[in-house]
Amino acid sequence: MVKIGVGDLKARPGGEIEFKGQEKWSRLATAAGSVPVIAPVRVTGKVTNTGKTLLVEGQVATTLELTCDRCLEKYRYPLVAALEEEYGSTKTPGEEGTGIGEETGVRPLVGDFIDLKPAMEEALLLAIPMKWLCRENCRGLCPHCGRNLNEGLCQCDTRTLDPRLAVLEELLREREGES
Repeated sequence: MVKIGVGDLKARPGGEIEFKGQEKWSRLATAAGSVPVIAPVRVTGKVTNTGKTLLVEGQVATTLELTCDRCLEKYRYPLVAALEEEYGSTKTPGEEGTGIGEETGVRPLVGDFIDLKPAMEEALLLAIPMKWLCRENCRGLCPHCGRNLNEGLCQCDTRTLDPRLAVLEELLREREGES
């Protein structure tokens, strides 16, 4: 787990500490399902005591194995995401209006350590593209035979005929047969 000790920093408004770390993750849970993580998840950055909160700024990077939405081939996707989170002490009983909580976007700080894993996961999830394509010009699969069109053309008849004109095509075939 990537944890940062901030015990000393909490007492020094304006102070900063730099951090760097990496973790081995096997999967990243997305809305589309679980995605394999095929490289260590690296994080670098700094924590700044702003006086009210601890501001974490940095970068998260890894490589995912995604499946192309068009051709269904697996491919490696290097992913780099900006990391920016604020952490603040939770309210003590009787204290009012500290502004710490989910509605303000400030994560609660409990103790003298910041666990970066939830923030790292969130940053990576936000950086994943909505449409997973192995390449920008992916041609996808043939809708008739299922061949991957990136590997070559298939022999399917790709002409589309308006069903209302099918009778005319039949008449033309009959006429060609008479000649």
